[in-house]
Amino acid sequence: MNPAYFVFLIQLAYALQAAPVLLASHKLVPGLKKDIQTPNTKTQRPEDVTHMIKRLVTECSSDVYLLVNAPGLTQADMTDFNKNNWPQLQKYLHMSSSVAALPWMEGTLDYDHLSEYIVQTCKAQAIVVHSNEEEVETYIDTRKRVIRIEADPIPGIQPARDEAVRNLDDLIRKILRKLPSPHYTILVSSSEVSSAHPIPEIALESTPEHFEIFYDIVNDPSRESEQERNNYMYADVEPIWKEYEDPTELYLQRRRKDEIHFFDSALWKKKEKVVITLMLIIVSLFVFNLVSVGRWLKNRATKDKIL
Repeated sequence: MNPAYFVFLIQLAYALQAAPVLLASHKLVPGLKKDIQTPNTKTQRPEDVTHMIKRLVTECSSDVYLLVNAPGLTQADMTDFNKNNWPQLQKYLHMSSSVAALPWMEGTLDYDHLSEYIVQTCKAQAIVVHSNEEEVETYIDTRKRVIRIEADPIPGIQPARDEAVRNLDDLIRKILRKLPSPHYTILVSSSEVSSAHPIPEIALESTPEHFEIFYDIVNDPSRESEQERNNYMYADVEPIWKEYEDPTELYLQRRRKDEIHFFDSALWKKKEKVVITLMLIIVSLFVFNLVSVGRWLKNRATKDKIL
């Protein structure tokens, strides 16, 4: 046996079989990540991740739960090196108050169980989508939705792989823009595990951006403390109560407001052009009459001399 091939088989045998997990909620879910290992680059157990997702779902704070299953998707597809393939998903992550990005989960999630759990807990309607946003009907009610995207397997070669990821990203946008509400939860993972070779701890600590999912978004300094990023949507607005007013008094107030006062300076300024026009007409009439009187007096004087 070729020694190099033998070494490859040994590495493959010891390689981690894992799937990535990305979870985002528009509304803050306090303590969302307390059930998983830290830092994010730690290998996670499917049971812990499932418990984290259920913690989020229990509050039923979203109007739609988008469960994206992309078979063959790996952690490398969502690192900073490939983030340009996800322009739409990144926008939703920026707007999310709670985000959990786990590069390696040792196993897969049970999408059937998660979907059923959300349906039962939040009295939601389940919808399965494959590659067409038209499979999601136009909303005619306010019932919560569990929209499950069962994507085609991600190709293993380029450029087909990048194209498939970009198409999936655009499908997420097309589905979410149909929502009558901005309150969403997004889960992205794979129902198939992929081989992940062991990475030295020193590499994970010194260059985590090479391995973490959407590192710049997840590790933004503003996310160091849990905070609701969309407070303006959830703030309690005090009702405006209009005090009762006497109709007669209201009528008199309007009458006084509509009264015209000849010596009101504000009125003169407002009607400046009209006033100037009237003054010109009056002056013109005065001059015309003055000239007419002058001519009449002149004609009369002439007649008196003749007589």
